[in-house]
This record gives sequence, C-alpha cells and structure tokens, in this order.
Amino acid sequence: MTGKHKEIAEGTNRYRRVVFDFRADRPVLAPDDKAPVDAVLIFDGVFLQRPELARLWDYRVYVDVPFAAAVARAERHDEALFGSAAAVRARYERRYIPGQRLYFDAARPRERADAVVGNDDPSHPTLAFRGAV
Repeated sequence: MTGKHKEIAEGTNRYRRVVFDFRADRPVLAPDDKAPVDAVLIFDGVFLQRPELARLWDYRVYVDVPFAAAVARAERHDEALFGSAAAVRARYERRYIPGQRLYFDAARPRERADAVVGNDDPSHPTLAFRGAV
C-alpha cells in the first residue's frame, strides 16, 4: 500500500459512532470502537470535507440540499424540539446557514466530492459523478 491508504491502514482502526449531539448542541464523549482491518466505514455529517480532514477520506459523497428545502424539512422534524417552526427557522437563519456558507467557501465540498446526490426532492434524488458535476 502507498500514500494515504498505507497511512490509514497502519492507523489504529479506532473510531467513534457519534461525536456531536446536534439536538443538544454539544460534543459527545462516546467510547471508541475498533473496525476490522477490511471494514468499509461510512461517515455521515456536516463539515466533513474541511481541509484538515481531507486526507482521511478515500471517497466523498456530497448530499446537496438547497437551503430552502433544508429549512422546510427542519421546521417539520425539529418543531417539537425548538417549540415552533419559527424558532427552527430563526435558528437556521442565525446559525446553520451562515456556518454552511463559510464551510462552502472554505472547503468547496460540492466541487471536491467524488459523487453528488441532488436531494431537493427525496423521492427523486439525482446522482452525478466528478467530472459530470
């Protein structure tokens, strides 16, 4: 093995199933798990294509959702958590969307992804691969 595959293969194979509780808005100190040497791990989360993490990923899938669709979905599933759709919308407009814009500018995740899933309409997602994105 060479390059990043060798570096990762010679690592500890340790990972955590969760590192942040978005509902409580705080880090989680979860125990480490150990993956088998031949495991394929799939990581789901925001900001995963930050420059300091770039060397860790063999393949990147970016799920592209317009802000309006993300906010509308959040209003439905987080209304009970935050008390109202207006409170959810305010939280997204004040914190999440500005954070995402900073991330897009710094990491350009859509452009760097190996595949992009267009998820405007979850019942009809699209898929494009690098070079065709």
